[in-house]
Amino acid sequence: MGRAKIMVSIPDEMLSELDQTAKEDHRSRSEFIREAVRLFLQVRKSRSAPNQDPRIRKAITVQDTLAASDTAKHWDGTHEIRKWREDH
Repeated sequence: MGRAKIMVSIPDEMLSELDQTAKEDHRSRSEFIREAVRLFLQVRKSRSAPNQDPRIRKAITVQDTLAASDTAKHWDGTHEIRKWREDH
């Protein structure tokens, strides 16, 4: 994998905190910044496309199937809650 060198402007206060945290984690400044960018991109990607997660797609399929079933069409949630409250 190729690498590119970049220049980034960071406020002095933020740089001090970055360096201190990198030191505590026994990482170089570059390693710390690479990890921070990787995590940011991962979080951003997961927020922008949650339905790309196979577990979420499976859950959506199950819910759609249940919603389309005859049982779901005749199920009364309010009635079920009242019944449960009476029994407990």
